[in-house]
Amino acid sequence: MLKNCDECNRVFSHPTRVLCQECYDQALRSYGAVRDYLKANPGATVAEVAKDTDTTVEVIYEYIRQGRLDVVPKDARLYCAICGTSIDKGKVCASCRNDLRNTMTQEASKPEGKSKSSLRVHTAEHIRKQR
Repeated sequence: MLKNCDECNRVFSHPTRVLCQECYDQALRSYGAVRDYLKANPGATVAEVAKDTDTTVEVIYEYIRQGRLDVVPKDARLYCAICGTSIDKGKVCASCRNDLRNTMTQEASKPEGKSKSSLRVHTAEHIRKQR
């Protein structure tokens, strides 16, 4: 399947990746540089890591969200997309993740003949309003 690279917009073919081979190799080098820099300088800030590794702050935060870094910059802050509490990785805190899981389990276990309103998908905004 042909698709355009998310980074450089070149056409390439790969069954699962969204980056062409050149951009994928560059992303791997960038990740390696950030990981190695943080291992050598565990007290570094996000700005220092970005400057010294020629990586953007956004990319570093994406690595943190994905949980790919063993050592995290000392000033890195991530917040839950639903309630806003501070989290270490990902996009949603454990409490909100459990609330989402419980809501989905309750909806799935309801008997047939569900009302139209019970068939809705509960978004983060809906859960935020319930609190």
